Amino acid sequence: MALDPVSPRTPDHIGDIAVILTTTAVGGSAAKYEAQVLEADGTMFKHAHGNLVPHLSAGQITQLQAFMDDIRTKAQALLP
Repeated sequence: MALDPVSPRTPDHIGDIAVILTTTAVGGSAAKYEAQVLEADGTMFKHAHGNLVPHLSAGQITQLQAFMDDIRTKAQALLP
């Protein structure tokens, strides 16, 4: 019995893209990205991800750190 031929998988479009900003209680921080590369039928072809920091300028990093500090301040205001 012969097997059906397998057609090559071909990426067709980009799905969701996410940026994950993380700051820790001890002051550490990270910026990561995730992107879905999909086939025409929506099936995941590849999940691209990595460290976003090397792709940011010093000014962008400073702005993101200030943004995260503002969020932490707002969260701390909710504590009793």
